[in-house]
Amino acid sequence: MVKIDLLTYLTFNLNMLVDNGYSMPLKEVKQSCKQRTILRDLQERYSFKNTGLDLSLLKLQPNAEEEIENIFYNMATSVEDKAMLVTNNGLCLLIAYAQDHIQKEARKFEI
Repeated sequence: MVKIDLLTYLTFNLNMLVDNGYSMPLKEVKQSCKQRTILRDLQERYSFKNTGLDLSLLKLQPNAEEEIENIFYNMATSVEDKAMLVTNNGLCLLIAYAQDHIQKEARKFEI
């Protein structure tokens, strides 16, 4: 099970991109999620050298990247964008997906 702190780490990095004016079309994000390539696509599109996007901590926990890809796949195939209150920026959609999963995990521990 992916740790909540890794999803939080991911949301901070995505938020940094949004704060710096980056965006990604919703359609493109959903397609990458459905193909389970969103993390790789993000790293290719927003290289650390150019944007500061750093997803290196995800590699420290075995299977974390695969689990996150599966979380995003499940969200992209089962939840309407409107339910996530996102209509413009696919990066915000990823943040919403991660936050939704964090909430689900926190409920398990009554946090």
